Amino acid sequence: MPTFWLVVLAGLAGLALSLWLGYSQARPARAFRAALAREIPIAPARAEDPADLYYRPFPNRLQVHWPALLLGPIWYLLVGLWVHAGILLVLVFISGGLLAPVVWAYAGLKAEEDLVEARIARRNVY
Repeated sequence: MPTFWLVVLAGLAGLALSLWLGYSQARPARAFRAALAREIPIAPARAEDPADLYYRPFPNRLQVHWPALLLGPIWYLLVGLWVHAGILLVLVFISGGLLAPVVWAYAGLKAEEDLVEARIARRNVY
């Protein structure tokens, strides 16, 4: 039974940390938010044309993104990829935490690619 309370305590500590990082005016929290809000340049000279996004090199596949590796699905929530975060969190909760290392590894390795694809999808017009 102590394991349950350790998991609850770790979850509450993570929630407190994420709230502090998200809303605090302290210098480390502002620096952390500024690092997460940094725009990744993906568009060439004319950003208004969605077709230009397809004619540029993609980031390397499976490169380590350290903030996403440390925060896991929480990083996806912080950058606004709600669907990705929801799917990853549902996988963790349904498996009872057994898939948590796999989910964190996925988040750390595929974060850049998912972010670029989401930005392309936002500018795409069907």
